[in-house]
Amino acid sequence: MNEPVQELEPPCKQNTVEDLYLEHAFLLRRIAVRKFAIPDEEAETLVHDVFVEYLVRPREVHHSIRTYLIAAVCNASRNYWRAKQTRERYLPSESNAMPSDIPVRVEDDVLEGLSLRLMVGATLARLGTKCREVLRRYYLEEESAASIAEALDTTASNVNYLMHVCRKKARRIYEEIGRAR
Repeated sequence: MNEPVQELEPPCKQNTVEDLYLEHAFLLRRIAVRKFAIPDEEAETLVHDVFVEYLVRPREVHHSIRTYLIAAVCNASRNYWRAKQTRERYLPSESNAMPSDIPVRVEDDVLEGLSLRLMVGATLARLGTKCREVLRRYYLEEESAASIAEALDTTASNVNYLMHVCRKKARRIYEEIGRAR
């Protein structure tokens, strides 16, 4: 009646991999997209491949895991372009280049995005119902000016004028909020 004892992996091992992914995936995608101009969908795939490679060969990491993952995504990005056999080499523009001597912190990006969303939300809250409705339908629901005009019982040229006025008002409100910070 001696049944074989099944050894289970400790639950912390799964959490460690999950935590590792959650901690580094955004940074790795950002490096692939910004530094190497990898398209967003492809960058996601590269990041997954990097993590799979790490899971297959975890003992090859001789230094910090973060350094290993960053180097791995850089190599995967370079291999991506080699595989595509592009004739022109990627030269980062000044607007999207990341200085290599400054470490990137994911927390900064999260806070920056949150700040932007709060500012946009505050801008929309101050816009007024009609402006919000017209801009939402045009930009988010991708309705045509004619379709919006029909729903509002007006002309398409009036909707275009209204969008112009609303965008101008939104820009002014956004800049006021930015100055107040």
